[in-house]
Amino acid sequence: MTKLSEENKYIKVSELSPNIRDINLLAKIIALGETREVTNRNTGEEHKVMDVLVADETAKVLYSAWNEQIDTIKEGETYQFLNAKTILFRGYIRLSLGRNGTIEESEEKIEETNDEVDMSEKEHEYERRGYRGGGGGSYNRRPRYDR
Repeated sequence: MTKLSEENKYIKVSELSPNIRDINLLAKIIALGETREVTNRNTGEEHKVMDVLVADETAKVLYSAWNEQIDTIKEGETYQFLNAKTILFRGYIRLSLGRNGTIEESEEKIEETNDEVDMSEKEHEYERRGYRGGGGGSYNRRPRYDR
């Protein structure tokens, strides 16, 4: 268990927006979803994922817990999400730990949560990424055919 550090800036759940990184957040787990199996399309690896509803006094948001994280979290407990990020899943905000984030049980407890404001409820547009170049070819390149 870790105490909240002064050097880490914590934000509230109501301050979350799409595609932000380096989030430090204190939240209470208010509901655990069903665990499901998913397969990585690129590697074929099997993974477990669970939708978890977390909240603080300002709002609630869905968090995607993966693999070993699922076995370490408990409903009703307060956790620190460190170096987390938000992602858009099917247009809706989710809290994610990604590769660099961690979750730790907190000594500071959240007693009251705001179940009225749901940050995962609002649909967001995906931001289009600009063309970054590469390849050095022309846009009018002839299509390739199997020979």
